[in-house]
Amino acid sequence: MTTREPASTISPSKSNDILLNSYSRTFLLLLSGINLALGLIFYIYPPIVISYWPWPVKELAVRFLGAIFLAIAFGCWSAVHADKWQRAKILVLVGGTFFGITGIVSLVRGITVSSDASTWAWTGYFLIAAAGCLLLLHRAGWHRRQAETPTSTMPRGARLFFGIQTSAVGIFGIMMLLVPGLAQQEFWPWKVYVSTLQTFAALFLATCLATGWATQQKDPERIKVLLPLDAVFPSLALVAVVISWSVIAAESPSGLVTGVWIGLYSFVAAGSTILYLVLTRRSR
Repeated sequence: MTTREPASTISPSKSNDILLNSYSRTFLLLLSGINLALGLIFYIYPPIVISYWPWPVKELAVRFLGAIFLAIAFGCWSAVHADKWQRAKILVLVGGTFFGITGIVSLVRGITVSSDASTWAWTGYFLIAAAGCLLLLHRAGWHRRQAETPTSTMPRGARLFFGIQTSAVGIFGIMMLLVPGLAQQEFWPWKVYVSTLQTFAALFLATCLATGWATQQKDPERIKVLLPLDAVFPSLALVAVVISWSVIAAESPSGLVTGVWIGLYSFVAAGSTILYLVLTRRSR
């Protein structure tokens, strides 16, 4: 007669329907703490950061970067709070994608344009963070071995919301990464360096992967962990736009471009917040 191996001793190679281990929790908490500190400094005190960033940026762009770091900090916290790997894994993929693309952008600039200490310090941070996220994905795996029983049904309209977001950020993200000059000229609402636009593209493409994944999920608890990150960035970006409205008014290609971006950020911020509140109320 054989006995079943306790769940706590099952290795990732045998099953990935497991709780986050201590290594995963420690890494995600460390990444959350670092990004929280960076995000607060970038968002509240942008003039301090400008001289230390690898390429020239305006205060508005610094606040956008701060919003990204804060969103990632909340995403890491949400992943740890989710407890189960199958619910946390999408946020690890988001982090690996964003840091990986941004690290490559910074590395290319360091090789071709500027190779000062700040460039290599930021490049190192981005690539190390990306490697850590990808290592977690490799160790724990992606596909679950057993079907997960949904705790409740998906809220009405959730898949449509994520589908619209996936299409929008996917199209914009690809253009911003591959043809940043065209993107800058035609539809970005203020003047930024190519590397800055490609960094924003990294977040858009990481978000595209996450929201595309969310459209295929049946368990609401698996998309709930994604929502804090999805709500924080556009909300803080809108506040940053209000603070630096004079820059937008002077540099936007047109009122239509400005309106489209404000509409998109408002749609995502409001939709993610409402969906999170609905799912939280259901789980009580």
